[in-house]
Amino acid sequence: MSKLMWPVAIGGVCAVVTWIVSGMLHFPLIFQWMFMFYIALGTGVFLLLAAPELPLLRTGKAIVGLVAFYLFTSGVFLAGGAILPQFDPTVEQEKINKILKHRRAQFEAPDNTEQLLKKAQVLSVQANDLMGRVAKLQGTAAPILVASAGATLSPVERGKEVYNLYECYNCHKIGGEGGTKKRGPEMGNLGNLLTPKQIIKKILSTKADPYFYAEGFEKEHKKGLMPEKYRELMTEEELSTLAAYLMTLKNPAHKTPKPIFLKDEVEHGFTVYGYVRDVNGQPVPNMKVAARPSTAGSHAASATTNKDGYYEAFIHLHNTDAGALIRLSVRNQKKELRADFDPLDKTTKRQATVDFTL
Repeated sequence: MSKLMWPVAIGGVCAVVTWIVSGMLHFPLIFQWMFMFYIALGTGVFLLLAAPELPLLRTGKAIVGLVAFYLFTSGVFLAGGAILPQFDPTVEQEKINKILKHRRAQFEAPDNTEQLLKKAQVLSVQANDLMGRVAKLQGTAAPILVASAGATLSPVERGKEVYNLYECYNCHKIGGEGGTKKRGPEMGNLGNLLTPKQIIKKILSTKADPYFYAEGFEKEHKKGLMPEKYRELMTEEELSTLAAYLMTLKNPAHKTPKPIFLKDEVEHGFTVYGYVRDVNGQPVPNMKVAARPSTAGSHAASATTNKDGYYEAFIHLHNTDAGALIRLSVRNQKKELRADFDPLDKTTKRQATVDFTL
């Protein structure tokens, strides 16, 4: 009996140590249970080695014993295969094909595709201008025509696809989902804290040349847990659409930590940024966005949306202007926001986001 107790005791100690260490290393719970399963199998092997010899079976009993042992071991392996997570190469291949699909299209497209798209954008702007004049004469709102490259997904939908294809959910949570490795912050309110340019710059930054880190994640930042492979892997299109998707995450109920910027000066200005899109979620380019603070002596600012419908207006504000009302307008739409910032905070960017739907 003492021979059987030693394998059980050693297996128990290994299980406790493995569970604690894997938890400290932030392994997902399913992996922790996998480790327990393997330790149990190993303990079972040593129990068989330490067990007393079975009586020798002959003839029919030997065949029955062999078949029973085969069925038992097969059942154990089949049960383990059904319970434990499995690697599906077809799923991974599908992800790779989706990532490469847009890159193949760039090489397979005719040489004049870019020129045609630029001409289409110019014609779209001219058409919008003409329709705006007609609508002004008629006293109605003008519809917006946006040149399309034939994509079936909106920039936000494409960005969400990029997020999933690169498996960003392994380290980050959105609305409480994902982030099994607990290496990155919750991102459910990221759109209220960062501009698209800041998001892209963070993705491309390295441990040697950091841009900012999330408050409370300084240890992970110093370890360089954010992969640097995206500098070589991700295209400009993937970066811009991913940023567009992340900019839609604006739920203050989610505890997204604020960014701690390491080099940039945050005083003497306030940035208002966002997207102008149509009702179908498509970007509206070349649209002027005006921003005017209510404080005396302040200067108005304006910005024009780019091809992604993004604008960014910098307003010159001082520490004494904290809480100032800022009025924004795009065509016939108007919105207001407060320049809420702490004059004593030297690490948090003074900025806010406002989106428009035309």
